[in-house]
Amino acid sequence: MTERRANARPVARNTAQSATRPATRRAAPQGRGGVHHAAPERRYAILKWALLAALAVYTVLVVGANSARDVDFSVIRSAIAAAPGVSELKTLDENGFQERMDATPAGCEDWLMVGSDDIMDVSELMIAKADEATLDGLEAAVQKRLEAQLAVFRSYGVNQKDLLEGATLLRRGNYLFYAVGEHADQWEDAFLACIR
Repeated sequence: MTERRANARPVARNTAQSATRPATRRAAPQGRGGVHHAAPERRYAILKWALLAALAVYTVLVVGANSARDVDFSVIRSAIAAAPGVSELKTLDENGFQERMDATPAGCEDWLMVGSDDIMDVSELMIAKADEATLDGLEAAVQKRLEAQLAVFRSYGVNQKDLLEGATLLRRGNYLFYAVGEHADQWEDAFLACIR
């Protein structure tokens, strides 16, 4: 009988021991191929692609902002003629353009210039369509004109000085736009609506 108990006890003990034995876990490997190393690599790859996508979007926006749709200049003339305040200004011919800008519009494919007859009113608007070299010359002429006007109105004509300091000069594609006046923002909007 003792033999049976001896044989029975070990079986009972083994069962009891296996039921109470805690499960063991292995530590995650840490090294080149481990879980902890893969997460930073994945984050780096995601960050890299996000930055590349942001750069691509920025490039498209910059190129788009400086480009212009090629439109018939009569479309621009019509839009500007309908803009507020333009009807109060005088349309200038080539001589008037040259007198104000100290430059000739001869190299332009087309152009438009309007300005006030009153020497105490600095309101004027010029749009030119030309090649890059011609636009470079016209842009320099506009900047020279603005500096000269500011020198004249600096000591008096506070309203006119403020208008000159808020002048708009921009290039889009083959176009140069210059505007000074109370309605300059609306003239700019009318122009940009034509070439977008």
